[in-house]
Amino acid sequence: MANTFTVLKTDAEICTRIQELAAEISAKYQYVTEENPLLVLCTLRGAVFFAADLIRALTVPAEIDFIKVHSYVGTRPMGSPIFDLGEHIAVKDRHVLVVEDIVDTGQTMATVMQNFADKGAESIQICTMLDKPSRRLETCKNVVPAFIGFTIPDLFVVGWGLDYNDKYRLLPDIMEYHPDSEES
Repeated sequence: MANTFTVLKTDAEICTRIQELAAEISAKYQYVTEENPLLVLCTLRGAVFFAADLIRALTVPAEIDFIKVHSYVGTRPMGSPIFDLGEHIAVKDRHVLVVEDIVDTGQTMATVMQNFADKGAESIQICTMLDKPSRRLETCKNVVPAFIGFTIPDLFVVGWGLDYNDKYRLLPDIMEYHPDSEES
């Protein structure tokens, strides 16, 4: 038995899409100022590569901070998301863009958005590298990212920051992961 991977999105495709997303985001937030810049909240650890490239490509004033919310064990969602970092970031009267690696069931983003809405954010939007709407829970159907890198089917993916038990984050492409696949 060996693990196998199938390329889903290449590094070149991802880099091109990040430039496009940065242009879309910059156009949407053209009104932010140096005094009140866009607050980009990067979800750790999966979105770090994506967020770093995205924020450098923005043409509007922006600040970055980090949140860490976990909701997966292996390939399965574990239930209610738990904040490990960033729950108390000051967002009152700020335009907040949450940068996520993948929106799957929607539970994590629902928790994050509710937390920061309760704290008085002026606006909260999601930018995700990957969206998997087919997996959205009925209670999270209202979780719709404003900015989507790629919409994908119900696959388990790794690479470009996405992991399987903290492995495979550094793969240069986004890969469908087939744990313990039989060798042909």
